[in-house]
Amino acid sequence: MSDQKHFGMDIDMKMSLGNMITIGTLLTAIVFGWANFRSDIEANRLATAANTTRIERLEIQSGEMKDRLTRMEVTLQNVSVQIDRAVRLLEKDTSPPP
Repeated sequence: MSDQKHFGMDIDMKMSLGNMITIGTLLTAIVFGWANFRSDIEANRLATAANTTRIERLEIQSGEMKDRLTRMEVTLQNVSVQIDRAVRLLEKDTSPPP
């Protein structure tokens, strides 16, 4: 009486030790797989938060570097203007009289 027909196939509906071991193994694998999956998700969240912090810090440092570079460019332009003036004065002083 434990046999049933489904879609033209005979299926034995008895529960054996092998079936219970298979079901237990499957449930154990699902539970451990789910726990591992959850821990991986949490690790990814922590890594994402750390990367976000690093990116923000690098953006701040980049802005500071741009400001320093701008100040250095202005200083170099001022030095260039002063050198050009000095060269013109030296050329004027050392030019032979006509």
